[in-house]
Amino acid sequence: MKKYYSSRNKSSTLTEEDLYQKVKSLYSLFLEKDYFKNLAKITKKGIPQDIILEADLKLSFQPFPIEKWENEKITETNLFDLIEYLYDYISKPIGWNTHFDPESDEIYEDYNSYDPEKAKREYCELVNMFLNDYGSGYELSDKGEILSLGSPVLEGLFKAEIIPFDKENVDKKIENAILKWRRRNQSLEDRKNIILELSEVFEWLKKTSKLELALENKDDSMLFNIINNFAIRHHNPNQKSNYDKSIWYSWMFHFYLATYHATIRLIIKQDQQQK
Repeated sequence: MKKYYSSRNKSSTLTEEDLYQKVKSLYSLFLEKDYFKNLAKITKKGIPQDIILEADLKLSFQPFPIEKWENEKITETNLFDLIEYLYDYISKPIGWNTHFDPESDEIYEDYNSYDPEKAKREYCELVNMFLNDYGSGYELSDKGEILSLGSPVLEGLFKAEIIPFDKENVDKKIENAILKWRRRNQSLEDRKNIILELSEVFEWLKKTSKLELALENKDDSMLFNIINNFAIRHHNPNQKSNYDKSIWYSWMFHFYLATYHATIRLIIKQDQQQK
């Protein structure tokens, strides 16, 4: 979907109030097209009590009516929750025809079927048109989770292809680490554990003698010195612990991720040349 000038050039950043206005327009657009009729039973005629009660249970606030939020309700957390919540209940109507209900002996007109997956793709495209411009930049994933984009350089690192190598021991672990890192509100302990998970991929590559195809011993030792000397994996008096973890954890994560992308490609190249 085309991005317009201000979005392409990041010349404006949306505020929480701006984001609320966008979400209201988004909701109204899909409401007009009956995209919430199938799963949430929400139509232009009204909102059923069932979905109101369910929202009370699933969310920390009551989103309905979405068009009439008071100022104190307009927060980043509430808006992000609402975006994810609506994603779960969207479904595209397909066709229109006359139907017969044998139980009530009634003839009525309604949609033939619904396509949730197509609706979710359309929803994500429109959400990401403005979500990219909010704060430091976010996106709604195809699993319905709002994730941080990071800087344009880091965004490319996050979205670089995970080349199939070993599904369980490498590929999945890298994908899961990226997903966890991009989730909002990670604690420092969470980030430390994600870095440890990334380092375990290199441990596995070393144990299977694959790492030596890409790195010499003096180079791969640096990978493990990071987690051993900066209190990531072990705990002993010789480790460095008096450092700004919020900054250095970020550096460690992106260092390991960038190293993975380079290393795995070199390993695959060497494997192919040896065959």
